[in-house]
Amino acid sequence: MAKSGVNKSHAIRAYFKTNPKAKAQEVVDALAKQGIVTTVNYVSNLKASHNKRHRAVRKVVAKGSVGIPEVKAALAFIKLTGSVAAAKQALAVAQEIREIV
Repeated sequence: MAKSGVNKSHAIRAYFKTNPKAKAQEVVDALAKQGIVTTVNYVSNLKASHNKRHRAVRKVVAKGSVGIPEVKAALAFIKLTGSVAAAKQALAVAQEIREIV
């Protein structure tokens, strides 16, 4: 069986990015017009996992005095350095430089 060459997950996420309130059936219908065949269950699962990540971020933000932009910046920094340990090490070096200056 040959692959279609279309990343269905990416297409679904892109549709939700432009239409965050869309129902699963709306997404299936819209993607069918583009020639992408998917199921309502698959769309629902992707939407649920997406919402789960957003709820987790909001929960962490609600606990502390850190906002969503700070959390996103921290995650980007960790991704840039490669690991939490490397990020901590970079922050320690930055703190040493700050104390000198």
